[in-house]
Amino acid sequence: MSADFSLDRNLSTMSRRLVENATREAQVLWSNLIDEKPLLPFLIPVFLLAWFLERWIIPFSNWVPVCVLVWSTVQYGKYQRRQTIEDLNNRWKRHVLSSQPDTAREPCEWLNKLLLYVWPNFIEPKLVQKLLLLVQRKIKERRPKPIQSVEVQELSLGTAPPVFGLDRTYWSSEGGQPVLHMGFDWDTNEMSVLLAAKFSGPLRGKMARIVVNSLHIKGDLRLIPILDGQAVLFSFDVVPEVRVGVAFGSGSQTAPQTELPVVSSWLEKLIGDTLIRTMVEPRRRCFSLPALDLKKQAVGGVVSVTVVTAKDLCKQVQGTGRSSSGSGKQSPSNNGSGSQRVQSTFVEMTLEDLTRKTKLCLNGGSTPCWSDTFDMVLHDDSGTLHLNVYEQGSSSMKFDFLGSCEIKMKYVADDSTAFWATGSNQGVVAGRAESCGKEITMTVPLENCAKGEVTVRLNLKEWHFADGSKAVANYSPGTVNCGQQQPTLGSWPSAASLTGRKLRIEAVEGKNLAPMDRTGKSDPYLKLHYGKIVRRTKTINQDLNPVWNQTFTFQEISGGEYLKIKCYDADRFGDENLGSARVNLQGLEEGAKKDIWVPLEKIKQGEIRLRIEVIGPETDFDGSQNGHAEDANSAPTGSRVEVVMIEARDLVGADWNGTSDPYVSVRYGNIKKRTKVVYKTLNPQWNQTIDFAEDGSPLVLHVKDYNYMLPVVSIGHCCVDYEKYPPNQTVDLWLPLSGVAKGEIHMQLTRRQPESTGEKEKYPDNEGSNTLSSMLSGVGSPQRLPAGSTKLQRTSGKVRALIRRAMALAEEEEDTEDIRTMLEELETAEEERDSVVLQLQRDRDILIAKVKELDQAMAGLI
Repeated sequence: MSADFSLDRNLSTMSRRLVENATREAQVLWSNLIDEKPLLPFLIPVFLLAWFLERWIIPFSNWVPVCVLVWSTVQYGKYQRRQTIEDLNNRWKRHVLSSQPDTAREPCEWLNKLLLYVWPNFIEPKLVQKLLLLVQRKIKERRPKPIQSVEVQELSLGTAPPVFGLDRTYWSSEGGQPVLHMGFDWDTNEMSVLLAAKFSGPLRGKMARIVVNSLHIKGDLRLIPILDGQAVLFSFDVVPEVRVGVAFGSGSQTAPQTELPVVSSWLEKLIGDTLIRTMVEPRRRCFSLPALDLKKQAVGGVVSVTVVTAKDLCKQVQGTGRSSSGSGKQSPSNNGSGSQRVQSTFVEMTLEDLTRKTKLCLNGGSTPCWSDTFDMVLHDDSGTLHLNVYEQGSSSMKFDFLGSCEIKMKYVADDSTAFWATGSNQGVVAGRAESCGKEITMTVPLENCAKGEVTVRLNLKEWHFADGSKAVANYSPGTVNCGQQQPTLGSWPSAASLTGRKLRIEAVEGKNLAPMDRTGKSDPYLKLHYGKIVRRTKTINQDLNPVWNQTFTFQEISGGEYLKIKCYDADRFGDENLGSARVNLQGLEEGAKKDIWVPLEKIKQGEIRLRIEVIGPETDFDGSQNGHAEDANSAPTGSRVEVVMIEARDLVGADWNGTSDPYVSVRYGNIKKRTKVVYKTLNPQWNQTIDFAEDGSPLVLHVKDYNYMLPVVSIGHCCVDYEKYPPNQTVDLWLPLSGVAKGEIHMQLTRRQPESTGEKEKYPDNEGSNTLSSMLSGVGSPQRLPAGSTKLQRTSGKVRALIRRAMALAEEEEDTEDIRTMLEELETAEEERDSVVLQLQRDRDILIAKVKELDQAMAGLI
């Protein structure tokens, strides 16, 4: 009995201990859970309440529809409230923006009165300055056939400003963008635009002074503020009404108005077409409102354009008014939207005359990607980038147009750049780069198609300004400035058109030029035009990446003269154009070399590499510092290239009897000389000597077959690299002819360089060198000529040499373009000689004044 009692007590003790241990563990576990999950005490009552509701009131299976009903009711109430607020706001906007007085002149009366006061002295001069170059360019590009040439001699807009808001003025909202509509009426009889026209055709040789004395433009303007009020876009709703009043001047060799009735209609059409292309919807112009005006005039720039991707491209099927497969049912080649699927696409970009094309995106569908980057060149403070999207058909020569868009850019006076384009529903897509180097991404919808858009990244790399400064990435305004040095006593020259500095331009190489020959290659050469001077490089045969490495020197011209580059493919039946380019030479610092790649314009590919260096004006009378000292790599003064044309062998037969009448045309730079003609032979002997004044130009030999009635035929050519031969040594050469199957030419070449001053006097460039020395013997040493007299003597020799070259070209009667070039150089040389004479006169006056001052000082001392 006692044993059973003891067993029960032990069991109860063990049970109590187990309960205590379990309770202690539960308390520890609860404490840890509270620390880790602070929300647990609140969730337990919720679960207990849910259990109670499910057990005794509503099962869980009925809770879901109740919760959904409550949530839907709350969301519907919020939606109705938002719609009511938006409807009230729209009603208020329509009431405020559209409710204008019936007397539409009243809101703009203050503006018209203000314009009346500020127009003559502020707005009109600025508009004349902007319009003068624009009008000159437009009338030259679009002149009618009866007019051979036309030039703007005077431009004045008169004292009558345009009038705004005569018909109606009101605000509207398009795509969330506020738009101000106002009338525009400009009717003036006080303006004066004087055009000097030279006629062609039956009136050839006659001149007329065309005077535009009245102008009437009437239309409806749209003004859209963009970029948070930093700019305003303006355009006409529709093509405005344009009328032009034309009168003809009187005087000798003038034509009455009845003889040329086409002028008035031509001017009206010119103004109308210009307005349509620039400021009639959806084309818009921009008026910037910068907070800071740095007073800089941009004259050019470089913008990097990256075509990233396109979206929703579709093809316009002929015979339907929409983009589809052309039938009522969806074609198997269509995508899900019902538009025809595109395959291989590319984008063609055009900025002024520069055109570039992206690579072909194969199987890109409606969303192709390119990511091709091109550097485009601006020649003004604004420009329009045109993007045309094409699909390549089954044939590589067939392209289908998919759509186009325009992106405009403009320099702002606070050193930023504004970009804008037409958005969807005639909205605005705009961006602003605060400085050079900042990238702007724009997505622009395509025009002339149902849908589609293009994404482009724009990066304005640099701006060039009229004062010679330049804005690039990470620059501070005002730190880059290139002031031009003023000529001093004895400097060269003093004419207003020349700065006294020299431009050394090296045509280095070309890259990716266009193939023009059937072999897929070209024979490229360059022509460099600066002012009235034209220089030509040698021809590189059968190469799309030619290397010229030729240096030319020009006298720098003030006034923002461009260097014009023209690339040609040399061809027997006429040279073909490989593109052209313009280089802005303002803002170049002396001694600093500029190495640039220039993209070729008016063609779809090709770049030219140039090295440009500015050499400062001379400051000493020493001949080594007077600006005429020769470069280290150029020939000394008086050096000549002597060529002896001996014979040729195994020439190509150009006549019907299997023989030829060969002669050699030797071209050295722009100079051409020729040998005699040897008739009816394939192995002629000439034994003639031809010499040139060495200036580093290429030496090219052309063997031609002479014909009396028919044009001459080329039977081979070759280029002589004479600079590698030592001076004053005769080299005997047999050269194979290029461009033909056979033929060689035998010649002897000597680079003659004078070893003493006495030898230099053998050449006519030094004739009369003692004349000025005797006249100015009182200035300096008699053994050394003053710098001014040396320049005048050299310029006179240059004029005589140019005359001889022009006469030689005229005797050949082969290339009238070369004769014209020689005459232009002759005119420039005459201008240089006049400049030197003027400088000498000024130096003489200064010396006389100095002598008088010295005489007075000596008299005072005595």
